[in-house]
Amino acid sequence: MTDLAVIGMDPAFGGGAKAQTDAFLAAAAELGHDPELLYCRMPSGVRRLDAGNQLAFAVRVTPRLRETSDIWIATTAASFGYGAVRSGRPYSCWIGTGLADEWAGRRPGLRASRRLALRVNAPILQQLERRVLQGAEHVYATSPWSRASVARAGRLREEAIGILPIPVDLDAFAPAPDDTRKNVRLLLDALPSIPGARALLIGAPPAQVPDRVEATGPVASVAGHLRRATLFVLPSWQEGFGIAAAEALATGLPVVTTPSGGPEALVRDSSGGVVLEGFSPEELASTVRELLADPPRLEEMRRRGREYVEREHSPERFRELLASAFRR
Repeated sequence: MTDLAVIGMDPAFGGGAKAQTDAFLAAAAELGHDPELLYCRMPSGVRRLDAGNQLAFAVRVTPRLRETSDIWIATTAASFGYGAVRSGRPYSCWIGTGLADEWAGRRPGLRASRRLALRVNAPILQQLERRVLQGAEHVYATSPWSRASVARAGRLREEAIGILPIPVDLDAFAPAPDDTRKNVRLLLDALPSIPGARALLIGAPPAQVPDRVEATGPVASVAGHLRRATLFVLPSWQEGFGIAAAEALATGLPVVTTPSGGPEALVRDSSGGVVLEGFSPEELASTVRELLADPPRLEEMRRRGREYVEREHSPERFRELLASAFRR
């Protein structure tokens, strides 16, 4: 019998979703468990899984879940875990974001056909999401904002939801030695108003790369690129936790973020950066100009951000919290 079945995100999805599932699997293994990852495979070329795919996955995975001794759902959206409800077995959840909030963040960058698909699938997916959250023995989120989002999605009391903060690899994301959701357009619109600054875009570049912008393309690791920078800008519409912001803080980069959800608590609690009031290119530009002109302030943010991630988001602390959750 499998010791621990983990319903997670398709590894092909990447980003924060993969980081969350990977962190759970690694910590569970280090705590002496033998986790088996079960996931709904993402069809080629499709960035959102629809209700039919998730229901079919639930049917396929139910017999496997009935054979396991413990079930956890560790992924961004609770609807992926509907198979746990069908299994009739006790289970727990670690969820990143409510579907309504995730869709609100993605919708501005979607084609009309994908927005239509969301409207068609939303009622079923949100019903699955509520059933999963309400049927769980224990529910955890990834941040204070994530907890509020998950509570709204499941119609649960916020105080009934725990928090398991996503850990950061503090060795990989260490500071340099002393010697569509992502809304990249906002940064590009602000750049002309920041004299002398250059932007480094890590990941797939836009169709046209403006002057003073370097795009890396897809990379195996972002840590080395972060160490090249002076400041990290996260202009997203929505983030459940903001693993990119946490990794930047760990690397010693002050973070400027839009009010996109999870990163707000990271930046404010750490004093490692600035949370913008909104999504104005003018506000972003003026904030970056002020920070670049104040090296002592940047240095203090670098120190505070790194110390916060070491204290709150180390893999060791995550294992301790997860071990406590397993004991419950």
